[in-house]
Amino acid sequence: MQSAPLNRVPVIIPFYREREKLDRCLAHLRAQTHPNIEVFVRDNTNDNIYFTAAVNEGLRKFCYDPAIRYVAILNQDAYLAPDAMAALLAFLEANPQSGIACPIQLTPQGQVTWGGSLRAFPFGEHRCEPLDRYREPVETFWANGAALLVRTEVVREVGLWDRNLRFICSDADFSFSARARGWKVHIVPAARCEHSLSGSAGASNPELDLVKVKDALYFARKWVSGDLYRSLSHEGASLTRIGVRNEIESLERAVVQLEHLRAATR
Repeated sequence: MQSAPLNRVPVIIPFYREREKLDRCLAHLRAQTHPNIEVFVRDNTNDNIYFTAAVNEGLRKFCYDPAIRYVAILNQDAYLAPDAMAALLAFLEANPQSGIACPIQLTPQGQVTWGGSLRAFPFGEHRCEPLDRYREPVETFWANGAALLVRTEVVREVGLWDRNLRFICSDADFSFSARARGWKVHIVPAARCEHSLSGSAGASNPELDLVKVKDALYFARKWVSGDLYRSLSHEGASLTRIGVRNEIESLERAVVQLEHLRAATR
């Protein structure tokens, strides 16, 4: 498979202070076999708006241009192999049901640090099997925001990344929102990226730790507990979990009855 040579691919890079990592990331982008790459660096050094807001600046800039079909998101310490962008593009071109494609992430020694997602809550759990077990593209539950390629159509349909998630969980949140609308998220083993997870897992920083825990709490209330829906709904506090379960079971019974009725009238 060959990616369409005219695809202009903007790459959004949230940047914070470590210039040598950014320079290396940019050098790897210049070495890509796909020739038409545009880099957008959101410099957070002086006004740190954190990861999600920086990503959204880029998505807002590019995703509503009808001439742009794909946008990449990349950490400053994520270094794409030369053919990675071409492999991700080729996969999405050949698989219109897939909305997000991700490379396998590796240490400099070739050990997998992220080869898919196993659990999103509270801080994510990564599939890290030996590299030789990744042979064909495979679906995953959520995309790792350190390196991904997304269709602009998905962003226009789903919206920007949730601004309430400032640093973590916004990649999982966006992936779940896309999958809820029928899009798929894939790992593409032919695309590889060196990334050692050092950017968000370094020495403890109390301010950043607080941001991350608040992100996890918001994610839990939004996706896991149903508290966000409860807080936004007309029923409010009266919308109990038992009441919701009863309503769902009633709808499930109605579906079964209507399916039986449809089958009987054929």
